[in-house]
Amino acid sequence: MSQGILRNYRNVPPTKFHAFNQKVATALADKTRIPDSTWAANPSLLQSYLAVSAKHDAVYHESMLGSKLVIAEREVLQSQLVIYLDEIALILEMAAVHTPDILIASGFESVRDRRLHNRGRAVPATPEAPNATPAEQGEGGDGSAT
Repeated sequence: MSQGILRNYRNVPPTKFHAFNQKVATALADKTRIPDSTWAANPSLLQSYLAVSAKHDAVYHESMLGSKLVIAEREVLQSQLVIYLDEIALILEMAAVHTPDILIASGFESVRDRRLHNRGRAVPATPEAPNATPAEQGEGGDGSAT
């Protein structure tokens, strides 16, 4: 089974989102944890994310005063960060194929992929099971009804 990133940050309250985002931003800003080659497909993604994250941090603390305009700005920044986090999560999951420890170093919560369908137990065929008669198969005897 492979590991993936749990995307539970999409629907969390602002305080929990802020704490999660700060943890991820701190981990991603540390160049020793994740190699620069990870961002080769989208080199500006990390810098854009970190810039919006820093702005969100400032606005989050300012929103604690209760200004409706600042709260609205915080919500807009949070929705932008969710888009960035989704994109970053995809890149990190692809990089984790070769370097599984990258998910742990990223600050994201990781989860093991589960099978969608449970494997059922194979039921052995019983020799007593009667075979279908031609009358049960249809008038032609070949299984097709006419």
